[in-house]
Amino acid sequence: MIKAAIFDLDELIIDLEKIHKDAERQICLDYGHSFDALSEALRLNSSGLRENDILERIKQELKLTVSLPEMIQRKQALFADMMNKEVIEPMPGVLEAINSLQAHGYLLALTSSGSRPRVELVIQRIGLWDAFDITICGEDVQHGKPNPEPYRLTAERLKILPHEGVVFEDASVGVQSAKSAGLWCIGVPNPAAATVQNLKQADLVLPDFTHFSLDMIRETPPRPCERRTK
Repeated sequence: MIKAAIFDLDELIIDLEKIHKDAERQICLDYGHSFDALSEALRLNSSGLRENDILERIKQELKLTVSLPEMIQRKQALFADMMNKEVIEPMPGVLEAINSLQAHGYLLALTSSGSRPRVELVIQRIGLWDAFDITICGEDVQHGKPNPEPYRLTAERLKILPHEGVVFEDASVGVQSAKSAGLWCIGVPNPAAATVQNLKQADLVLPDFTHFSLDMIRETPPRPCERRTK
C-alpha cells in the first residue's frame, strides 16, 4: 500500500529550466567564456542532475580556476535575482494533486537535486513551504540522481519501505534513481523541456498532473512489464 508521495521540483512542480540556463550562461560570461563553449550534453541534457555537479562540470570543461563554492554562491545569487523578475506558476494540476494527497493523509516529500537555499526560495515563492513532511536537497547526499541514494534517503527519513512510496519525476535520471531505490514511479514530462526525457522506466507516464487521480496509487501499482501511459 502506498503511504507516501515524493516529488521532484524543477520542471516537475515548476518549470525553471530557462532561468537555470540563463544563470549558467551568465556564469560562463562572468569568467570570460561563452556558454556555447560547453559540451552539448551539459548545455542541453543536464535535467535532474545536482546543481553542484553541473557547476563542477562547467568548471572542468572551461578549465576555470575559480573555486566551486564561489560558483555556487554566484549561481544562487543570479537565480534569485532572475526568478524575482519573472512571473512563475506551478505546472498545470500539480497544486491540486499535492493538496489532494495531503488531504487524504499521504506523507509528502520533496527530493530535489537543487541546493537547499534555492529549493527553499522556490517552494516559499509558490506557496508550498509547509506542504512537505521532509525535503531532501542536493547537499544531503554524496551521489545525486541517477544514483538511488536521494530516494533511498527519502524513504528512510519518511520511515517507509520503498514499495510504500511513489515518486513523481520528469527526468530520465530521476526515474532511474527512483526505480533503483525500489520505489514506484510516475513520470510526468515537461513539454517545454530543452531535451525530451526518456521516461520509459517509469511504472506509469502521464501527460501532466491534470490526468492524475488518487485511484492510480490506491490500486496496486503496475509492475514494470505492465507499464502503461494514460
